[in-house]
Amino acid sequence: MITNDFWLERWQTGRIGFHQEGINPKLVDYWPILAKQSKVLVPLCGKTNDMIWLAEQGYQVTGVELSSLAIIEFIGDNDLTYETLQQGNLKIHTVNELPIRLIEGDYFDFNEQGFDACYDRAAMVAMPQNVREKYVQHTLQRLSQKAFVLLITLQYQGDKKGPPFSVAEKEVIQLWGTDIKKLASENLMETNPDYRDGSYTSFEESVWHIDQN
Repeated sequence: MITNDFWLERWQTGRIGFHQEGINPKLVDYWPILAKQSKVLVPLCGKTNDMIWLAEQGYQVTGVELSSLAIIEFIGDNDLTYETLQQGNLKIHTVNELPIRLIEGDYFDFNEQGFDACYDRAAMVAMPQNVREKYVQHTLQRLSQKAFVLLITLQYQGDKKGPPFSVAEKEVIQLWGTDIKKLASENLMETNPDYRDGSYTSFEESVWHIDQN
């Protein structure tokens, strides 16, 4: 069963294969030009440097992360300083050098609204099927009516099971609504040797967006 303790233990033991060191090229390729100071939400952000890239584009970035260790490593890896404010069950860490806030706590306890955009590389695929609808609804409630969404999903077949979980295309559309459109797909078994170990018979990564402007 996937619980908060499961993820905390993964960070404590360093089992974070989902973390990518560099900037995700799909973020760079498919993120639109939004107004400066647009508020961007990054659910289950981990210690991704994608937040650095978004902040450097001039956006106000808010990452939400359960693990204090992930936040500490993000701050340390990037030589940042920060200030912390306790707000209910959440800790708000405000970075001094860049327009980044890191919200430490359970994502479902985070209730701010009015975000102009959302970037989800590894959040939806971290959710078991019975939690995905709750996750998507909670995320949509955080966003403004015209918000942009960039979503990256995985769909695979094979012996290994998630997380990250395989999410079918029809489920993406069912949960996010008909405004979500697929931008691109990549067969990782063809482009990444890590997926050719016999554990999978297919492994596709897809990029989706909601752009209502």
